[in-house]
Amino acid sequence: MQKIIWIALAGFGLALCGCAGRPGQAELDAAKQQAIYASDGAAWTRLNDWASQHDPAAARSLAEAYAASGTPQAWSQAAPWFQRAAEWGDGLAAFRLAKLYAKGLGVKPSRALSNHWLHVAAERQQAGAACVLGLRAKDAGDMMAAKQWFEQAAAHGSAEAMFQLGIAYQEGIGVQADAKRALDWYERSAKLEMPAALQTLAMAYQAGDLGLPRDEIKASEMFNLAAHAIHDFESEVF
Repeated sequence: MQKIIWIALAGFGLALCGCAGRPGQAELDAAKQQAIYASDGAAWTRLNDWASQHDPAAARSLAEAYAASGTPQAWSQAAPWFQRAAEWGDGLAAFRLAKLYAKGLGVKPSRALSNHWLHVAAERQQAGAACVLGLRAKDAGDMMAAKQWFEQAAAHGSAEAMFQLGIAYQEGIGVQADAKRALDWYERSAKLEMPAALQTLAMAYQAGDLGLPRDEIKASEMFNLAAHAIHDFESEVF
């Protein structure tokens, strides 16, 4: 009986060791920072070892470390690891890979492959991917599809998708014009410090538009917030 218990505990210990061997996001981020900014050879080795164990998050982190310098050679080194991470189930890597194919960074440019990986990323709830698909549908004149993509992206926190929904309701593009709903989407986007949304609200206060009262003080405040936000806001669009 004691032997059976010992074997069970030993097996449980091995399982724990296996789990412990998988790096957490904090470990990956630390190793990536050391590799990029300190040129730490040991950090590069750790990232390679983790990524080689079919760990999607590690593969993406390694790809991001390679891509950090932004040179053509760096993108060529990063692309295969973004590809592996995406194939192993990482949604953010799929989104990054879509950008690489759209811009020809480290890979031969392909709109078809970019579109494929955007759909994969969107299926994995990547807000940025859904937003880009919404913009592509809008450019193609398919506002029904665009609205669906923007709503999906907005539901997962995309400030740019919220802003696009604001435009749609303000101008009646693909939906019935509704100033109140437009204002709601602009305000949601502005809370996430989307510069264009803040600027739109500033102009609305300045002109007394979207059902808002004319308020030069509020307009000035919004313009100032937009000016500061533009330095920190990272667009999802490519």
